[in-house]
Amino acid sequence: MAAPSPLSVSERIRNIKMITTHAAKGQTRIEALTQVQLLLENADDALKRNYMEEANELCTRAWEIYKIAVRSGQLQDHQEKDEKILATLTTSIKALLKQAEEMNKENHGKNSGQLDEVKSLLTQAAATQDTAKARTIATQSYTILKNAMKDMRNGQTVTVDHAFSTPALKFADEMAYNDMHFDLLESALQQLGARPDSEYNIRVNNAKTLRKQAEAEAKQNEYAYGMRDLILSTQEIKEALNHVGLSIPNL
Repeated sequence: MAAPSPLSVSERIRNIKMITTHAAKGQTRIEALTQVQLLLENADDALKRNYMEEANELCTRAWEIYKIAVRSGQLQDHQEKDEKILATLTTSIKALLKQAEEMNKENHGKNSGQLDEVKSLLTQAAATQDTAKARTIATQSYTILKNAMKDMRNGQTVTVDHAFSTPALKFADEMAYNDMHFDLLESALQQLGARPDSEYNIRVNNAKTLRKQAEAEAKQNEYAYGMRDLILSTQEIKEALNHVGLSIPNL
């Protein structure tokens, strides 16, 4: 096998330096980059002394260390992302559960079994060390909660008890639904570590304006217009939540 030429080794050193210098601005561990830099400096020295094989070997070691560091960083980023998603999902479920418990009181506790199951699954998820498994359990609890809230909002039990016999009752139900989404705003920002930007603020302000319009319209007994603006308000909140990384399915 032919020995590496000075030019090829020099190019390797230069290319690895360029790649790792750029990586220093990212998520790669500083310790690994420092080790890579030291190996490349040694490779430079070996090249100057015309030790081609040694310089080439040092380049290979530097590149292997860099690749391992990148893979490790990617795994850590993935783990942190999963943990953040789990924390946000759990916070959202707890906020929705609070709303569901209030609705369940009005519904004479007919959905207590489902809500207890949601709480039990949340406890299991919190006790699970495996983030992926915890997300699966939390998602299961969310599905149960979603179905329970659908039942309480639109199912037979709610229809019999409240009947929405007047526009005012239907408007009040939609107001509670709007409140539920407003309650998610602060917790979403905290759990996602997000900062409200201009688009987020515009969406939230639009939601607040539409909410005020709806309340004013309801006072004038214009419930059809009030319902329209409440629905639009809730949609604006959903868009704001989605913008910071929290997608809320329709309930």
